[in-house]
Amino acid sequence: MEFRLQKKTYIMLVFMIVTLVVVGCTTEQQAQDTENQGEIINQVPAEDNPNAEETQVTEEVVQKETGSQNIVTFVLTGENFFFKMDGEKNPELRVKKGDTVKIEFTSTDGFHNWVVDEFDAATERVQTGGTTRIEFVADKKGTFEYYCSVGSHRTQGMFGSLVVE
Repeated sequence: MEFRLQKKTYIMLVFMIVTLVVVGCTTEQQAQDTENQGEIINQVPAEDNPNAEETQVTEEVVQKETGSQNIVTFVLTGENFFFKMDGEKNPELRVKKGDTVKIEFTSTDGFHNWVVDEFDAATERVQTGGTTRIEFVADKKGTFEYYCSVGSHRTQGMFGSLVVE
């Protein structure tokens, strides 16, 4: 009986040791995963990093894999001769580099469209009451002019700024 009790105790002791080793390894792997994720997300900004191209690719992969890419929607109207959003004429539109930009554009007075050359983005031209949409990725930093390309609307003041930070 004493041998049997010792055998059960020994088996239980081995089981506890194996359990502790498995739990310890799992915890260590989770800590490494969290640490590695932080390294990818907290990398030096591309303009300050000699390995900028590699960093940018890594960040883009993380964004696509995690679904964390921002989608920014602007709802604009076109009147003679200005754009309007939330009561503001020719508003400044701000996004971050890499954001997907969605423009929902409705002409409330006249024949208009919305264009930004640097991203090859242009809505269809629409008449009063017409609505059109465009979507593009703001993949370069800077301040870019958006405008209406119909006739002389741009020279008459139908333009604004898209700022990509």
